[in-house]
Amino acid sequence: MLAACGKAFLEETPKGSVLPATFYKNASDLNQATRGIALMFNGAWNQTGGMAITFGADDITTHRGGNKISFSDFDTYQANSSNDRMTNWWIYFYRTIKSANSLIANYENATEATADERSFAGGEAYFYRAICYFFLTRAWGEVPLVTEPGIDPDRPNEKVPQIYDLIVADLKRAETMLPDNWQGLKKQNGVNIAPTKGSAKALLANVYLTMAGWPLQQTDKYALAAAKAKEVLDKKETWGYGLLDNFGDIFKKEGKYNKEAVFACYYNNQVPGGAWENGSQMGPPNFMPGEEGGWDEAFGEITFYNKFPEGPRKEATYRRTYFLNNDVNKPVDYTGLLHKHPYFMKYNDDISYNQTNHSMSDWWGSHTVFVIRFAEVLLTYAEARAMSQSPDNSAYDAINAVRKRAGLKDLAPGLSQSAFRDSVIAERGWEFSGCEPAARWFDLVRTETVARATKDRHASEVPLKNTPDDATHRFYWAPVPVVK
Repeated sequence: MLAACGKAFLEETPKGSVLPATFYKNASDLNQATRGIALMFNGAWNQTGGMAITFGADDITTHRGGNKISFSDFDTYQANSSNDRMTNWWIYFYRTIKSANSLIANYENATEATADERSFAGGEAYFYRAICYFFLTRAWGEVPLVTEPGIDPDRPNEKVPQIYDLIVADLKRAETMLPDNWQGLKKQNGVNIAPTKGSAKALLANVYLTMAGWPLQQTDKYALAAAKAKEVLDKKETWGYGLLDNFGDIFKKEGKYNKEAVFACYYNNQVPGGAWENGSQMGPPNFMPGEEGGWDEAFGEITFYNKFPEGPRKEATYRRTYFLNNDVNKPVDYTGLLHKHPYFMKYNDDISYNQTNHSMSDWWGSHTVFVIRFAEVLLTYAEARAMSQSPDNSAYDAINAVRKRAGLKDLAPGLSQSAFRDSVIAERGWEFSGCEPAARWFDLVRTETVARATKDRHASEVPLKNTPDDATHRFYWAPVPVVK
């Protein structure tokens, strides 16, 4: 856990590093810089790799074979600093930060751009730097805190409170500098594909909610989280946010751009000569069984699946019927598969996927990754409002909106503060199960329930190599990677 990090994340890449300060002159320069930052951030999410860290949660697992062992090491609490999967996050988040730092240091020098154009570009840079550090510190705890364009490879790790200080400061800047809505290429089908004021406010609400839990345990942040989430809920029409009527529609290829997205990563693998970061593996191959041509990368844990409430959300989350060798005349349920686990369906509907026989024509796709969904804003508000004051009607309304869409009854009235919170955490687990950025793992860590979640691990799962501890927080943070 104390291994020093390598220096590979400091390497220059043409796509991610905007060169000398003299580059920043006009709006075109600023736009090119923000596009490079967004592209680098996309690279953190276009494969399952970085998400390996979240496999310690009770909703997702894999098998111990071939190149899946690195995922399984997190699932069974035996990952070390040489784990090759987690480095995807480390490398791409720091590349994004490096590019953001360059823009932050220079956007005001673009004197040929308008004041708004400079503000919007700076706001994007602050937003991306904040969200990268948010994932970095939740994954690894103490990490290098770099705020200058040039990076000192010998910089020591920063304490967690100081990292959160920067995250909050950056997001406070971003929410004042970013526009409510974008025009041109940064708005597609009526959806903002670049961060907005609403995105910054929603992320800040999530940050405050996390600060209220472990490791900071600053419970005064519950009130701040509730207030910030309410700003998003009260002005949702301004940004076009809302819940889709059907849960499954969120992930359909026809809904690539939809109002559920508060902030998302968008991909288009059809761009000629496109960069690696413009396409995605976060679609069919990773979440399909080998019997249907998939890679068996990740599937659902049995106990969590059995507890998952029946209804349209569960139907859209997991595949119920599989076709052996893609033969529709050979249907089986998950017990008829080699790994005998339910596979996630909500990531499958991509341009290369055939819904009829569950086959795919290409492993490389354009599936949207929803980093912040509107459902998360609702559940953040519900939990934060309950924990800062009480589970009032507004808190119940927020969680019940998510439950109604999932086909569930309203939450029982009159719950205690702690019981209401537990209900929200459970709801978040079902809503964001699997490889979603709003990972259940982060909820288990901040609520200090990682070990508790392993207590009823199904006998069919790969046995735990080590046991996490909710008192000492053993295995709560990933080992800092050695990047070669």
